[in-house]
Order: sequence, then C-alpha cells, then structure tokens
Amino acid sequence: AEGRDGSTVVVRFTVHSPSESSEELIYDSDKSKPEGVKFVVGETLHAEALDRAVIGVCPGSVCDIICVDEQQARDPVLGIEPPALSEVAMRQVCERQMAAFAAREMSMIEEQNTAFAKEVAGWRPPRTLTRWRVRLDAATDGVIPVLITWPQERLEWSARQKAHAQKLLQAEQAARAGRRYKKAMLDLEIPTEWKPEQVLIERNRMRLALHLNISLCALKTEDYDGVIWHAGRALKVDPKNLKALLRRGCAHLSKCEHVNGLAQALDDLTRASELDPADKEVARWLAKAKARQRAHDESSVGLCS
Repeated sequence: AEGRDGSTVVVRFTVHSPSESSEELIYDSDKSKPEGVKFVVGETLHAEALDRAVIGVCPGSVCDIICVDEQQARDPVLGIEPPALSEVAMRQVCERQMAAFAAREMSMIEEQNTAFAKEVAGWRPPRTLTRWRVRLDAATDGVIPVLITWPQERLEWSARQKAHAQKLLQAEQAARAGRRYKKAMLDLEIPTEWKPEQVLIERNRMRLALHLNISLCALKTEDYDGVIWHAGRALKVDPKNLKALLRRGCAHLSKCEHVNGLAQALDDLTRASELDPADKEVARWLAKAKARQRAHDESSVGLCS
C-alpha cells in the first residue's frame, strides 16, 4: 500500500546538510532507532519534511527530499535541528539558484514574464537546507478522502485532522497546524449528500470552528490577509462571534499600509467590546486602536494648521 494520510508507516532515514566540502550527516535513524521510526502519516509531531516524504511512496522505495524550510525540517521528537548554512554553502546555493533562473526560457505571455521577474527579485537564500534520504519499509492502507461517501465518516475524518492540528498548535507549530486545519476544511468540502439534517448542522459547526482555528494560526504567523478572510467567513455564519471580530480587528490594525485598516479595526473591536465589555484582550486591542486614531487625528490637525 502507498503511504497516505492515515497510514501507519515505518521508515529509516538520514538527514544531510551542505558543508564547505560536500555534505555533513546530521542524523541517522539506524543509530538511534535501529527498528525504524514508526508514525501515522498526517498525525505525527515528527518533522513535516519526513511526514510528507512518504506520501504516494510504496514500501521498499527510497526517495530524496530537499527541504529549505527550517520549521518543516525540525523534529522535536528525535531532536533534529537543521544547522544554519555556512557562508560558503550559502554562496553555492545562491550560485545554483541564479543559474537555474538564468536557464529558464522567457515566455511568450508577458504576464508570466512579469511574474517570473518578481519571483527573481523576491528570492532570498534559505537560512537552512537539508536533504532527507528516506526509505519506506512498511505502510498500512491510508485514507482517500474523495472516496469517503458516508457523511458521518467524512465528519469523523475531518474531526480527526482537526484534533491533530490542535496538538500541533499546542506544540507551537502554528504554520503547520494551519495547514492541517485547511486540509480538514478541504476534505469537508468534497461533494457529499449531507443527510439527515443533524449531520448537516454538525458539518456547518465544524466548518465554523475550522475557519476560526485557521484565523488564529494565521494571526500567529502574521498572515493578516488569511486572518481577515477566514474570520470574515466565520462572521458570515455568526455575525456576533467574538473571536472572529477580535482576530479580524487585530489583523486590520496590524497589517502594514492597509487602506482603511484603522477604521475597520475600530469597527470590529468596538463590536467585540459591546458583546463582552469585560474581555481584557478585546479591551487591550481596542485601546491600542483608539490611541492610534488619536495620534492620526493630532497629526492631521498639525498638517492643516
């Protein structure tokens, strides 16, 4: 069976990082886990790079994964910490990336060329780079969400992912938790006949909770557009949702160069304060928004006088 979300797998792997000469071995599972590393795909606190490496892979296969995301390469269970690239390694990475950019042919579509130019201008070398050589020894059957047709089973599958995302959030892995919450949301949206009515109600409650959870993860990772969108979706269902109003208000206030952001933040935070005047977090953010409004007003008066 191929590795899938929900599969119980056993893997053996090594992790390497570029050094000034060639590569440095930073972890070998055979030394610390000679029996292999066992986990459930999509429901583990092992490194996300390892978790995703086995998706679509058959037992007996060996694959190489290049990971430039420091958080995804960190494994708190096994104590793997990706080392920072040396100056020499950083220079080599930059040279290879620039060569890859130079080798790319121009498109006949001008919009694609413009997007490519922005990609080149915005590229920055990663702080870390690791190569994971992973062998999948064994895998049980996993879950193919699109094949789940029974509504209650689909709800249970999304609830299972939501529960793991909560563990990731508690482990201070907000970005990864957000991705898992979004996966739960996507699997919930696969066309299904939501009957009886009570199951439909449960689905809508789950969807609301997922929007709220994603907005929290987005706020923690400073993805303010994501906060505004998901909190806004929650407020379409529940216009008096205190958490959604607070998070969207915080995002409006925190987003740089946001046109009308201060006014929208004041609106959301004032509504939240009216719902619960005793909420200290709401009061703190509302006071911050009002102080910024006063400073803006004083600045405007100074310019006009």
